[in-house]
Amino acid sequence: MTGTTTMRWGGMTWPVEEVETLRTNSTDLGGVTIDCGSVFPLSLHRATQLDIEATFRLDPLDIAVANEADVGYNCSTSGGAAGRGMLGPFGLLVLADARRHGGDAERTAVYFYVARGLDGGLNTHFCHDETRSSCANDIVKRVVGHTVPVLDGEELSVRVLVDHSIVESFAMGGRLTATSRVYPTEAIYANAGVYLFNNATGARVTTTSLVIHEMDSSYNQAYMASL
Repeated sequence: MTGTTTMRWGGMTWPVEEVETLRTNSTDLGGVTIDCGSVFPLSLHRATQLDIEATFRLDPLDIAVANEADVGYNCSTSGGAAGRGMLGPFGLLVLADARRHGGDAERTAVYFYVARGLDGGLNTHFCHDETRSSCANDIVKRVVGHTVPVLDGEELSVRVLVDHSIVESFAMGGRLTATSRVYPTEAIYANAGVYLFNNATGARVTTTSLVIHEMDSSYNQAYMASL
């Protein structure tokens, strides 16, 4: 058994429209502000099959006072979602143990990290952190990611599809896509949850929009259509 991850950039990638026909219960959780070093649990009925649409905004005042350069950031060598900087990481913990968080609790982190360059400009990284995705020892668990273009005035957006052991993310309208195959052993069925997190040391983060759709199985849709 091995974990697999793919990253795609250099073009626009987006889920097919038919995915949206699988949406069932939808929950609007926008307007949440997460303080530095905080984790915020999201109340859902089921968390193993989801379509998540989220937009994040860093506090502009916090960005203005974050003057330290962070030119060496790299998703793969950064220490993952646990590594802390002035403006990140922040985002979502999916397929996360709903009974506890932190420590060795299972979770897959989907997140942004904003780094300031020597010229004062901002570079945005988008990453998947699989290092805590499973308590199993016989699988590959990595942190992968890349910089993603963000235009002036744009908020940071991501769409995340969760389907049991697969997490696929589309950052900034599909400018960067990440797919992870993870193997949770505890964060499954009713024990699976979703959290917002902000591990930045110097910035608050607000979800200007956050809609989570629970998803039906494509098999069930095909079965019902045949009746």
